[in-house]
Amino acid sequence: PPPPPPPLDNLRRQRQMCIRDRSISTRNMTGLGLDTDPSTVAGWAGGHWVRYEDSNGNEADFGGRDEQFRLQVSTESQDPPFTLEPGIAAAWFDAERNGEGFIIEVLPDDQAVLYGFSYDAEGDQDWYIAAGTLSGNQLRFPELLRVSGGVFGPGFDPDAVQRDPVGSATFTWSGCQLGFMDWHIGNERGRQTLDRLSRLQGLDCGPPLGRPISDIARFSGAWYDPARSGEGFTVQILEDNSALVYWFSYDPDGNRRWFFGAGELQDGTWVFPDMNTTLGPTFGSGFDPEALELQPWGRLELDLSCSGGEARFESSEAGFGSGTYPLVQLTSLHGPACPSID
Repeated sequence: PPPPPPPLDNLRRQRQMCIRDRSISTRNMTGLGLDTDPSTVAGWAGGHWVRYEDSNGNEADFGGRDEQFRLQVSTESQDPPFTLEPGIAAAWFDAERNGEGFIIEVLPDDQAVLYGFSYDAEGDQDWYIAAGTLSGNQLRFPELLRVSGGVFGPGFDPDAVQRDPVGSATFTWSGCQLGFMDWHIGNERGRQTLDRLSRLQGLDCGPPLGRPISDIARFSGAWYDPARSGEGFTVQILEDNSALVYWFSYDPDGNRRWFFGAGELQDGTWVFPDMNTTLGPTFGSGFDPEALELQPWGRLELDLSCSGGEARFESSEAGFGSGTYPLVQLTSLHGPACPSID
C-alpha cells in the first residue's frame, strides 16, 4: 500500500521552509551579479570592487545571489496587519547596543520627527535629526541631518549652524512594542532591533488602557530657545506623571553633545536633579556596549506652559557653568496638546 500522507502541519512547515529559502539572482548589462551583502556598502579602490561579495560571502568582482529575502506563509487566518498609531511615539533602543537610541515624535497629518543619539568613530557623542512620514507600519526618514556649528553657552550663533544630510533611515514595526530600523549613514548600512524604552501619557498603542490623562501630558514634544535654533530639548511626559528629557546640544568647543535625565514635577517646575552624559562606544558595526561610560552632567529645571517656558541648568562638568534660556514649544505630538491660538 502507498505510504500515508504526511500530517498537514508537516506540509505547512515544508511550504514555509521552501518560501523562506528564496533568493534572487540577476545581472546588470555588464554581467555583474548582485552584491550579496548590501549591509557593507560597495566601493571602488585599486582598480577593482571592494566590499562587493559573492554568494559565498567573499569579496569578488562578479557578485552572486542575494539570499537576504525571507517570506513566511500560513493557511491559518491572521490578525489584521499592524499600522502605526500615535502611541508609537517614545524612546526606542536596540538592547544589544545599550548607550544609543532614538526619540520618535508622531505629529498630526502623518508626520514624524526623529532624534537619534549615538557616537562618532572616536567614541565621542554624536546626534542626528530628521523629518519623516508614516506609511502603514513604517516611518520613513529620507534625509538624516547632522547638525554642527553650534557651541554651548553665550557664544552660540544660530547663523553658524549647519544641517548636512548624511543618510537615511526606515523604521518598521510589527507591533506596539517591537520593530526594526534600517539605516544608511556615510559608507555604512545596518539594521537594528527596536525595543520600547518609554510610554507617553495620553498616547496608547493598541487597545485603549483607560489610564487617566492630566493637563501635563500636553507638554510632551520639542522645546527650544528661538535665539538658539540648532539645539533644544525633547520632553516625554510619562504615564506615572514623571518625565524624561533629552537635551541635544554641543560643548564649549563645538562638539555635538547630548544629556538626558528623569525628573518629576515639584511646585509647578519639572526638576531633573541628575542629568547624565556618556562616551565610549563607536558608531556602526564596531559598537561595543561594554565600552559605555555613564557620567554625571548636572541639574536641569524646566518651567513649561502653553504660553512658553524657561530652562535653568547648573552643570558639574567643567566649561558648561550655569544659565537660563527662554523656551517655546516647537512640536506638539498627535495627542494631548495646548489649544491653538488663531
